[in-house]
Amino acid sequence: MMAVELIVKGYYYGCADALFERARHFSDLIDATRRISTYHHLPAVPMEEGCTYQTDISVFGLFKCRGYQITVDRISPEARTLDTVEFGDSIRTWRHRLHIGQTRNGAVWTDRISIDAGLMTPVMARYAKYMYQERHKFRQAEVIEARISKACRPLTPELPVFQPAE
Repeated sequence: MMAVELIVKGYYYGCADALFERARHFSDLIDATRRISTYHHLPAVPMEEGCTYQTDISVFGLFKCRGYQITVDRISPEARTLDTVEFGDSIRTWRHRLHIGQTRNGAVWTDRISIDAGLMTPVMARYAKYMYQERHKFRQAEVIEARISKACRPLTPELPVFQPAE
């Protein structure tokens, strides 16, 4: 199964710097997904570059993913980007780049996620699309856009998913 790429954008009237500061905290993730999933043992603290966090995730109280790992690869406050590499159970790789850009009327928060979950990739991609849209609804985005497409190349540990120019 080929990996997929999901891009979700939320348009906000808020300041990009303030949104990025919010995005850097696991407490925002925990609050924004509370209706959908529970993150057990995930600290409600700011993310730190180079750190790995482990959590048990419960989705709708029915599906569980134990020992899910989130490694914060890079945080750039200047560029307002945050990169994580995640995996657990059936998820081989979940690479997430968050970018918040300033616009004339506010900010655009872009989540770009590459997912490889083997045969479960289509299901996980649809769940991810729903979850990220719900996060933006919780944060009161004015407009939300989302699309899923096939990844342009397979995900391997040797190849970076996101190029610096992106």
